[in-house]
Amino acid sequence: MRSTQCIALSQPDIDTLQRVFDNICAEHHWPRDSEHARRHARMLIDEYLAGTTNEQLLLVVGRWFASRLPAETSTSD
Repeated sequence: MRSTQCIALSQPDIDTLQRVFDNICAEHHWPRDSEHARRHARMLIDEYLAGTTNEQLLLVVGRWFASRLPAETSTSD
């Protein structure tokens, strides 16, 4: 299991991550509480903590990561 570092992010850091996350979710029509969105949020935070703090680069990495995710299947109850 991969562990995410416990480092406090500043408000500007959070704002950057939120913009990228919202953009990717909108591009892929993902509800923000979907499994794809949660995986994406985790990946973006990990990438940010690893040193990719430029918003445009995060978008590039985020789009690449999204293209690698399997299609989300919907189930009806």
